[in-house]
Amino acid sequence: MKQQTSRYSLGKTNDTNIESIQIMRGLAAILVVLLHISIKGGQYGNGALNGFLIGGSGVDLFFIISGYIMCFSTFGRNLTFGQFILHRIKRILPLYWLTTTIALIIFFYKPEIINTSGGETSIWASYTLFPNGTRFLNSNGWTLSFEFLFYIIFGLFIYKGTYRAVQVSSVILLLMVVVGLLFSVSGYPFWFATNNLYLEFIYGMGCFYVFNKKLIKPNAITGILLCFVGVSLLVTEAVLKVPNQENNRGWLWGIPMLFVFAGFLCLEGFIKAGASGLKKLFLAAGNSSYSLYLFHPFTLSGTALLLKRLSLTSNALLFTIVLFTVTVVAGYLVYLYVEKPLVAVTRKFWVKPADKRAEHKG
Repeated sequence: MKQQTSRYSLGKTNDTNIESIQIMRGLAAILVVLLHISIKGGQYGNGALNGFLIGGSGVDLFFIISGYIMCFSTFGRNLTFGQFILHRIKRILPLYWLTTTIALIIFFYKPEIINTSGGETSIWASYTLFPNGTRFLNSNGWTLSFEFLFYIIFGLFIYKGTYRAVQVSSVILLLMVVVGLLFSVSGYPFWFATNNLYLEFIYGMGCFYVFNKKLIKPNAITGILLCFVGVSLLVTEAVLKVPNQENNRGWLWGIPMLFVFAGFLCLEGFIKAGASGLKKLFLAAGNSSYSLYLFHPFTLSGTALLLKRLSLTSNALLFTIVLFTVTVVAGYLVYLYVEKPLVAVTRKFWVKPADKRAEHKG
């Protein structure tokens, strides 16, 4: 199905030009890092960022971003399922496989370091992202399993055009969630296939549809109000300690992050017009967000072990600052010297000459 050029463009065809999206990627990755610092604080008994479970909402923001970007990056293009999935594989898997291999080496040497939260670790599932209920060598890989099921469902209908893919995949994903609400079946496969997390991909696709159709006119006031509502909801849930937040994250964290996401999209013009050091820092965090997300378990663990050897784990503030700083800097260095070269290699050796459009993060 041939499509018209996007009526509402937040940037050029490469999503890295959507500065609001890049900043949100950085924020999402930072939230996850802070969550895992709080977990490390519990493991080392210093109470660093104690109770910062809200950091898990960074994953929910990532899923909303993914739903939006899959639409933005395919709109107006004639793609087959194979082309779409190949783009996803070569953008997502090389860096993930590298981190998994690093974890595998550590696992053979000292298995207790990998997945300290416990549970069986599966090597073959780690590389294939097959959701069989076991732990992955890179513990953050579980989110990519959800991502790829979404890619498959969305990609099956991409030949009909982005709008049709949005419509059909949204119905399928919603039905999957409804089945999970109506029925109770034991076992990880059912939990995975009916998880309310899939709502967040729908939120992202819905935002694309609404903004692309100009059903919302972006402006700074609307953007600020939407962000305020989203953040207020998250903070209220955290303060009130609403039960089962993680199990019901598709609405308890997903809906607040939907407000934040839509708010940032409304602020795109304002963000692009601004020029500040803080903006550059957040854009850098956004550019390196995938590297930061995949590598931060290694840097957090390694830095915490080093602090333990130096007897510097008792001070919660110092522990937090050192772990956060080292992790963010390491993530950016990995982006510069590992991720970018990997992307360049895949473009050179795994892309057809007629299809050298810039790849998109999801």
